[in-house]
Amino acid sequence: MSVWKMCAKRYEDGECQCMIDFHNNDSNGSMSGTLTFMGEVFEISGNWAAAGSVPGRNASAFGLYGINQDNATDYIGAVGTMKGPGASPDEITLNLCRSSSGDGLQYGWSGTLLPDTGG
Repeated sequence: MSVWKMCAKRYEDGECQCMIDFHNNDSNGSMSGTLTFMGEVFEISGNWAAAGSVPGRNASAFGLYGINQDNATDYIGAVGTMKGPGASPDEITLNLCRSSSGDGLQYGWSGTLLPDTGG
């Protein structure tokens, strides 16, 4: 089992706009944990595929889905690619979309996540 704790560049106040804390089953690629986006915590599940684990797989990539626990549920979906070892990526390029049942708005974000040093 690997743990990925990574975040986007921190603001001056130490806050991280997008942070992940995933626990991954390295034998089958399943992912679970949390993705925090703009202060909102989403419980996620998903799957990742390691580069080189099967012929023709030249990049490490993942997809995930999650919800928050508020009364007006927000949803999040994200895909990403990783650089570095699967058990401990050096960098993740992430694209996500959040939609809200509270106000009907959608919000997209893309950026780079790096190992979290705790800011």
